[in-house]
Amino acid sequence: MLFSTATGYALRALAALPEDGSFCLAKDLAASLELPGPYLAKILQGLVQAEILESVRGPKGGFRLTRAAHRITVGQVVAALEGPNSMEGCIMGFPTCGGDHPCPLHDAWAAVKAQVAASMTEATIRDLQLMDLRHQKESKGRQPGMRP
Repeated sequence: MLFSTATGYALRALAALPEDGSFCLAKDLAASLELPGPYLAKILQGLVQAEILESVRGPKGGFRLTRAAHRITVGQVVAALEGPNSMEGCIMGFPTCGGDHPCPLHDAWAAVKAQVAASMTEATIRDLQLMDLRHQKESKGRQPGMRP
């Protein structure tokens, strides 16, 4: 896995937030996504600090995106949770890996990093929402016991 479990949970939660801008409770998101509630709440608070989400306490409170889903990139979420340099460093863990002293995987990893970085810059939370909608429609169209 390239990124942490927290980042995966965050992306799933962001894609599941209501499109109308209404607030959603962390416990409701956790239940609908079958994720651990307290852990998801902590992740969502981190996204509030990164100004990706806003939160309001109380019975009508919860979490919502700070801006339209098509204006939040996957890369911004990854940077908020993994740190801005999460893709840096040697894939094999060598401290001296670089252009002058490349590890055996240096060139291959550089190509992968470039592709992943480009994809994360282009992909938005809205893209994830649309993919999730397509997945839900495909799942509903299958008969029980059918293979995907």
